[in-house]
Parts: sequence; structure tokens; C-alpha cells
Amino acid sequence: MAIKYDSMAYENPWRPNYEGQAASAWIMAGTVALGVNQLTHMPPEPFYWMGGICLTMALSRLPQAVRLANLQRHLRGRPLEFIKIDKLKKYMGKKNDAIWLGKGFNWENRHAQRAFEILKRDWSEIVDNTVDKAESADIGQTWIHGLEPKETDIRQALSHSEGQNLIVGTTGSGKTRMFDILISQAIARNEAVIIIDPKGDKELAENAKRACAAIGQPERFVNFHPAFPEDCARIDPLRNFTRVTEIASRLAALIPSEAGADPFKSFGWQALNNISQALVMAYERPNLVLLKRFLETGVEQILVKACVAYAERNIDGGGEIAERYLADAGNTDEKQARAMMQMYKEEIQPVAPSSELEGLLSMKAHDKTHFSKMVANLLPIMNMLTAGDLGDLLSPNYEDVNDPRIITDNKKIIDNAQVAYLGLDSLTDSTVGSAIGSMFLSDLVAVAGDRYNFGVDNRPVNIFVDEAAEVINEPTIQLLNKGRGAKMKLFVATQTIADFETRLGSKEKARQVLGNINNLYSLRVIDKDTQEFVTDNLPKTRLKHVMRTQGMSSQSESPLMFSANTGERLMEEEGDLFPPQLLGMLPNLEFVAKISGGVIIKGRLPILTG
Repeated sequence: MAIKYDSMAYENPWRPNYEGQAASAWIMAGTVALGVNQLTHMPPEPFYWMGGICLTMALSRLPQAVRLANLQRHLRGRPLEFIKIDKLKKYMGKKNDAIWLGKGFNWENRHAQRAFEILKRDWSEIVDNTVDKAESADIGQTWIHGLEPKETDIRQALSHSEGQNLIVGTTGSGKTRMFDILISQAIARNEAVIIIDPKGDKELAENAKRACAAIGQPERFVNFHPAFPEDCARIDPLRNFTRVTEIASRLAALIPSEAGADPFKSFGWQALNNISQALVMAYERPNLVLLKRFLETGVEQILVKACVAYAERNIDGGGEIAERYLADAGNTDEKQARAMMQMYKEEIQPVAPSSELEGLLSMKAHDKTHFSKMVANLLPIMNMLTAGDLGDLLSPNYEDVNDPRIITDNKKIIDNAQVAYLGLDSLTDSTVGSAIGSMFLSDLVAVAGDRYNFGVDNRPVNIFVDEAAEVINEPTIQLLNKGRGAKMKLFVATQTIADFETRLGSKEKARQVLGNINNLYSLRVIDKDTQEFVTDNLPKTRLKHVMRTQGMSSQSESPLMFSANTGERLMEEEGDLFPPQLLGMLPNLEFVAKISGGVIIKGRLPILTG
């Protein structure tokens, strides 16, 4: 039971429990009175009256003593909880219209005042903060959550989570375990779930798979992990696009570049776009393997196919004309490409010119030495994304009937309400992992645009991005900004705000990301700037403290005449609703959150065990 709180009064709950001492004394006095009555032959009425008065006084003090003892007792913390998916579903409720966020309470002024009272004195007087505490298995200060002895289930309306969500916390503080709770609930609601995990947490993948099995739908789970190519799905990150130029933009974004205009990046984009346009024109699906092949070996083959296909569609007898030019050219790719260049100038350009074909022809005519230098930054990335097993995983052959592994993409995953775990194996190769994650996010932007424009499917899509600073890019900012209209909810986890600044290259870009976040969850955070970012988003409050004064004065004419005074004044000063330093002292699985447009909560999470 919480202490009755008067906002105009001064509360000091960490003093000795005088009420308990008084109640004990009255009970002892009543017991003595009744005992004397039994041991003597004196009239009993006075002793009954004395015992009744003592009992009445004890009962008047006892509730206050119990409440104060309960508050002080909870400073020692609560035991860690373990729950199974069946119990989690009960916490969700029957309507499934809210997200369960663990147990906790609304953090208010009284909790800030209680924390202020502890922080301004020697903690060992109040809580167990001795040297032995540092040797225990517990991390953090459990008294922070114990400032409120009564906790309840924390729930947030599903519609409020559409405002995008940021989870910050240092390594081991509980970000992945929070993902477990949120992901399992989304699966139970039969919503699509996409998990992008750079480090490849096996437990996170297993919990998602277990949640699908628990609701009787194990087929919903889709696994992707480059370290285990034989057991994972093949996913095409270039499958979904509205305009062909999107493909070049996705891949060009992976090219390392300096701030400002970068001619190498622009040239790489142009080369990728020319090849992509030619592939689409020739009725071939663009993929990483084909793009890399034509960048390295030349565009002669695809140029021939694109010119023939375009001629057949746009000029009368185009097919026969192309055959005639090719028959006169010879058998080599170079000669046939030159023949198609001549056909375009003589037959196609006067009738149906094409800027896409002209870009490809210009690329063919470009000096090969200069071309190789200009795409020198692009080719290593393309080689990494197509080397070894990655070539088959990211550029699947749709006609290979001998490969039993499924082929899917983000749109299929969303349309079928599947649960896709995308482990990027960044610990093995951070560059490749980052590139794969960025492509997946860019592909999701294309799917979001399609859902936003046509609104075919209104079911929510839950996107969880762990270690987001490793994969975040410009398209992700668009997804944060406009994803809500496409029913896409992002849960982005990172360790510090500085990670975004480093990844995006500037504080302004990082602030652009953070400006699209409506719900903020902070587990234990060590970084000072991140602590201040979290607490600066919380309102200020007024904290009370007692000022004690004393003075003495005497008269010079008569030294024996003097006066003295003492006094106490209740003062107020502005302070933090949640002090920044407390964020660095939170135990594992405990968090502070600002959700639903300004609701401040202090919560703790259980561990989901299956």
C-alpha cells in the first residue's frame, strides 16, 4: 500500500519508524496492564480500561507504521520474474488492443522527492549499499523501483505505438529481452513481424520461433542468417520497387563517401541505374549478381537484349530489323553491341528515342579505364554481397527447382503475416552485415510506399531493429517519418545517441531520426549525452527541502543581555523529475519510459522463457 501523499506536505519516509516504535510501546503497555491484572487481586476494571486505551493508541499508530515499513522494505527490490508465453497472453487481455510492458507505476513528483531524499544523504543509512553489494550478482540500485511499493501491469494502447519507438540501453541492460516481450505479443496478435538483428542473437530467434509454435503456427517463422546458409531462407532485397531508380539508390547508399557532393557515388548510381533499366527493359529481374556481372565484364550482352526488346515494342518490325543488324555484325558480344548502337541511331532514335537506352549506350562508349576508376568504391561492396553463399541467398534463382530453400521477400512476409528473423552476422563481418541490413530497410521503404499509395492491406507491420546504428540509413529516416501511414511500427534499439551521429555523419541527421520518435524507453544508460537526452525529454518538477537556521545576538552595552533563535523553513526548488544519474544505476530489465504523449512510467520486465 502506498503512503498517502499530500502534495503540499513534506514527506521524509527514510527516517526511523517512530510510528512502529510507538505502536510497539503501546502494545507492550497494554500487555503489562493485563498481566498485572492477572497476577494481583486488585479490581480489574482499571486494568481493562488501561488495556483498552493502550490497544486503541496502538491501532491508531499501526497503519502508519505498516505503510512506512512496507515502503522501506521494497527498497531491497523485487525478485526477478520468469514467465511463459501462455501467461504473457493472459497479461495481454482478451481484446488484444494494448501492449503489455511489464509491471511498474507512473513516475510522479513524490517518487522524485523520495529519490532526492536518498541521494542527499549516506545511502548506507537507508539501503544496502555496502562493499558487499558490489560483489553480489545483482547489477544496479534496486531501491529506484522500490520508491513505489505498489506496482501494477503497464499497458499501452496499440494505436499509441504507431508513433515509432526508441529503446536505449547499454550492453546487457535488457534491450533484447524487451524485444522478446514485444515480439511475442505481435506474433500472438497475428501481425507481421520483421526482426533485423546485426549481431545474430540465437535466443532472440529461438524465442520468436517458439512464439509461433505456441500459437499453433510454426510455418509463419522465416529465418535468414548468412552463417547458416543451408538452413535459412533466400531473401531478395531488390525484389520490391516502384521505380527502377530505387534499385540504384539502395546500392549507391552503401558506397562510402565524404560529406557533400561525391562524384564517385553519383557515377556509381548512374552505372547501376543504366544496368537496372536495361535488365527491366529486357524482361529480366535485377539482382545483385547480374548487376555485379555487368559492372565488371561490361554491358554488351544486356545492351543487345535491351535494344532488341525495346525495338520489338516500339517500332514496326523491330524484331526483324534487330535480327538483320545482328546477322551482319558477327558472333562476338562486342560486335553485336556496336551493331545495336548503330541500329538505335539509325532506326530507333528518329522514331521512339529512349533516355534509358541512351544512358546505357553512353556507358558502353565510356572509356573503360576511367570507368573502372569511377566504380572502384562500388565494386568491393558488390563483390562482398555476392561472394560465396551470399550470392544464392540475396540473389536467388527463381527457376532452380533443385534448391529446397524457400524464396521470399519483404512484401511476401508482410502479406502473409509471417515472422522473419534476419540475422546479419555483423560480428563476423560488420561491413557486409551493415550493407545487408541497409538493403533490407530500403526494401521496406519501397513496400511502405506501396502500402501507403494503394492501401491493399491494413494489418499492422512490426519492425524490430536491434543495434540500429549499424544499419540505419536515409531510407530508414523516411520509414520513421512516413511509416505510420503504411501501418508500419518501428522499434529501434541502440546503446547511445552518439551511435546515430557516427553512422549518419552529423548531429543534424541523428536529430532527424530522434525527432520522429514518439515513445522513448530507457534501460540502464552510461553515456552522459544519452542520459541527458532522455531526461531532457521529461518535464521538470518542484522538490522540497528543509532549511534550518540559527542565530544569536547580544547588546554591546550589556553583554549579559543576549538572544538566540532557531528555525526551520520548507523550501522548494526546480529539479529533474528523473535525475540523469539514476539512468546509469538502473538494474537489468528495469526501464524509464515516456509514452503515449507524455505518460512517464517506471517499469520492470520479466524474462520470457517459452
